[in-house]
Amino acid sequence: MDAFSMALNEILVDVYQNILRVEEKALQEAGRLHLSIKEMHLLEAVGKGETQGRTVSEIASAMNITRPTATVAISKLEKRGYLEKKSDDADGRTVRVTLTKKGKRIDNFHRLYHYNMVTKIAEGLTKEEKDSLLKGIGKLNQFLQESLGEKK
Repeated sequence: MDAFSMALNEILVDVYQNILRVEEKALQEAGRLHLSIKEMHLLEAVGKGETQGRTVSEIASAMNITRPTATVAISKLEKRGYLEKKSDDADGRTVRVTLTKKGKRIDNFHRLYHYNMVTKIAEGLTKEEKDSLLKGIGKLNQFLQESLGEKK
């Protein structure tokens, strides 16, 4: 491996681990949040369904987990007051999962965290650096999607 490849590999591993650690730390510092990162991301996936909510299948697909895994996680978060299930207005056989008021507060906190993170990263970058960063991360993401068989 050449010097660039070794440095890139090291940075990618560090960035991945640090993002998870920083997100966990932010949750802990918020104090009253007793959620794992995975639970936080499930709330985020539900929140993307806005007011109409999302089906369990849509949530599972968005998170790349199985439907039974999503069902168990949703039930736990429902019992804790973050989510609620209701029948679809158009098709009563379909169940939609939505955020409760408590779930919306957590989702907003998480969105604000991400907004602050990207704003802080972009602060000292020139337009050219921003363009290069987006292009590079876009290529990385494309490689990962293709490796998973998910061409987008």
